[in-house]
Amino acid sequence: MLGIGGEEYHERQAAMRRLAARSGLRGVVAWSRGGSAQDHYADVYHLTGFYQHQPFVPDAPGRWRAQGHAAVVLPVDGPALLLTDTAALREPRPAASLRTAPDLVDALADQLRASMPAGRIGLIGGEAMAAAWWCRLRSVLPGHELVDADHLGWAARRVKSPAELRLLRASGALGARAMTAARDAATPGATEAEVAAAAIAEIARAGGAYYGMGISSGSESHTFAASDPAPYSADRRLSAGDLLRIDLYGSVHGYLFDLARTWVVGEEPTTEQRRLLAAVRDSVWAGIETVRPGRRVGDLARRCQEVFERSDFAAHHGLPASEMGGAWGHGLGLSFEPPWVAEDGPHASERIEPGMCLTLARRIAMPSVGGADYEDDVIVTDSGPEVITA
Repeated sequence: MLGIGGEEYHERQAAMRRLAARSGLRGVVAWSRGGSAQDHYADVYHLTGFYQHQPFVPDAPGRWRAQGHAAVVLPVDGPALLLTDTAALREPRPAASLRTAPDLVDALADQLRASMPAGRIGLIGGEAMAAAWWCRLRSVLPGHELVDADHLGWAARRVKSPAELRLLRASGALGARAMTAARDAATPGATEAEVAAAAIAEIARAGGAYYGMGISSGSESHTFAASDPAPYSADRRLSAGDLLRIDLYGSVHGYLFDLARTWVVGEEPTTEQRRLLAAVRDSVWAGIETVRPGRRVGDLARRCQEVFERSDFAAHHGLPASEMGGAWGHGLGLSFEPPWVAEDGPHASERIEPGMCLTLARRIAMPSVGGADYEDDVIVTDSGPEVITA
């Protein structure tokens, strides 16, 4: 059965209390944004199963503030309280008591005064909190010090539960079907928008949530997507021999898939195109085959890089600059998460564990040759990698 039960949410809240207490905090506030964007929703959702679909709208003094957001107040020695601006919720209900208020910032301040003594309080999800709201909280809570605690959220979400792994497997399978639908639609004469529509329709039919994509083709295949709110063109029609590159992401019950593929439309690849496609695919798969519990994150990146450097593409064109800041992937769950898979940096020495989910990816962009992208999602098991987007 898919979905997360209420008991698991309460276990997560208890685990977060323990993390907060060990960090010397009075408790934590998880702050999240909704609006069907799937950006910055994960911290409240992870603790309560609540998602706010009301989109953010600018503050209107006397009417609303922080509309489209939600907060969980979790003292180290008290129950969780969910604050939002709507009481009209469908099932399943959130795994916390609910309080509604049109002014979410003032309601949060009132709840912190009532539930936590003055002292240090961890803020998880501060990236989604506007500076004006942060300043408001500081001005009305002089005895409470809000400190960044995102590291606690990442730690709590690093290793997935069996229920989460089931959702990730379902999500990965849906992502693969959506990519197949896109490929079937990518015939000469079709537009990029028609290809995108096929993928999005497959996601929606299955009850998944479409998050986003980067799509490019032909002479523009070295770009990630159009410089337009729509990441695809309704005017550009595919021609036989075009490279078509898609990076596609969406979710099932909040848990993401994130995969990328590139292929040649309507005919066999040229020798140059084969070199390009093989370089991204083979280097990523070399890293996937290295996934084992106990391996360092940097080891995966190093293996990917070694194979890429030995590719025919690199022999003919040299090593292009990384399109991902030197990373070969990242953690995956309710968002794009640490650890970032790179040979150096803050996560390189971390060891991977069973129950983690990672993406491994490579994107090449050379205007003279074109662009290609390959990415798969992998669950770490005791016996090795389980690819869930095959």
